[in-house]
Amino acid sequence: MMNTKAAERETIPPNGMAEAARKEQERRELWRSEGEPSLARFVGQIGVLGWVIVAPTLIGLFIGRWLDHMLHTGIFWSAALLMLGVTLGFWSGWRWMHKQ
Repeated sequence: MMNTKAAERETIPPNGMAEAARKEQERRELWRSEGEPSLARFVGQIGVLGWVIVAPTLIGLFIGRWLDHMLHTGIFWSAALLMLGVTLGFWSGWRWMHKQ
């Protein structure tokens, strides 16, 4: 029969520090089994990160310019959607980096 403290440990979700330690251990084991990643992989990851940030920024700018042209509003929509695109891009980049 299981004692109550063991049962409590099974039901308590891991805290952030324990999760970070577990991920670090997984990364070390992966590095030991696969070895050092290639330079091409690092360059590829930088390229992907760049596009994750740049694509929403450009999309926001192009849609804003189109709306400003159609509605004759100066740079109102361009500025707002550019800032929204930059924010979305950096947030997406941050999430992508933390998944790696």
